[in-house]
Amino acid sequence: MPHLSPSPRRGALAALLITAPLLAPAAGHAAIIDDARCEANRAAGQITYLTSFAYAASHGILDVIAAKEKGFFEALCLDVVIQPGSTNTQLVSAGTAQIAGIGGASDTLVAIDNGAEILGVATYGNVGAIELLSMADSGIETLADFEGKIIGYKGAIPPQFNAMFLEAGVDPASIQWVSVGYDPVILPNGQVQGLAAYKSNEPEALRQQGHAVREWDPDHFGIHSTFNTQVANSTFAAEHPTAVEDFLRASFHAYDWMLAEEKNLDQALQWAADLSTAGYDIPMSRTRFLIEARLVSESQPEGTGLGWQSEAQWAPEAEMLTRFGLVRRAPDIAAAMTPAFVEAIRAADGSLIWPGE
Repeated sequence: MPHLSPSPRRGALAALLITAPLLAPAAGHAAIIDDARCEANRAAGQITYLTSFAYAASHGILDVIAAKEKGFFEALCLDVVIQPGSTNTQLVSAGTAQIAGIGGASDTLVAIDNGAEILGVATYGNVGAIELLSMADSGIETLADFEGKIIGYKGAIPPQFNAMFLEAGVDPASIQWVSVGYDPVILPNGQVQGLAAYKSNEPEALRQQGHAVREWDPDHFGIHSTFNTQVANSTFAAEHPTAVEDFLRASFHAYDWMLAEEKNLDQALQWAADLSTAGYDIPMSRTRFLIEARLVSESQPEGTGLGWQSEAQWAPEAEMLTRFGLVRRAPDIAAAMTPAFVEAIRAADGSLIWPGE
């Protein structure tokens, strides 16, 4: 069994009250790490993880749920609760939650530019997961055709979209941006002429409803990005490095388990469905997860494993944010992220180190 030793760091930030229900710890799984590391992980206390979007079958969500249900966190002496996220960067920065999933490197850098005390600890996809949709018969043939049109977005306007338009010589201010919900039918219904979308979700959902859509992928316009970055509270990560490492270790082990057999993925989807308070379309969710898995696999640099990140990987997004004035100052990538946690849990060939294997 590999020796996984602890490392002491500095104190934690004061926490705010969380009122939403939490997914409570599982029970009955014996620890599989040595006593010293187990003690270090338990010293981290309860780790609240915020998902990037409810209990969707997305990377950084489904694998965390599976790790919880399979007892992988408990086997590494971690007390993890899972909660659907909202303002994740603010809550993690405040110490209300310790770890959360957010869109990608850009979102991390923008949040830090706005004062968030967070640290990127893992990145799943080395390609963008978001794009803009229009109806195939809308008459929108170039990015310039979006001028004066209504585009719906969720949460905040992705910086990749602003950069994509600016790169094409289109002023984003010439577009009517509106905050919308998660039902993509507003696009074929004509309520919006453009819609921010996830490559793994809305395009497929609309096609299944018989709608032909056109996809505007920022990557195709030279705006390269990442997706699903796990961030930790900076102070928590410094204070409890083994807990962050083993949170990722358990999540990645669950990811490997889900892809090992179809029945495993089906079980994970059922766990997510059981947690959801809204309707949960398991067939569509399976499609979503597998599309994301393909994006991750196809973009994974050779010799690296899930979660790998580097300063070079984040550089295109930092340059994009600076070039188009989307941040107040040039991002300090080295201060915003670290590969250390992922490097600590993977072998030289990129394979995951799991105690006892």
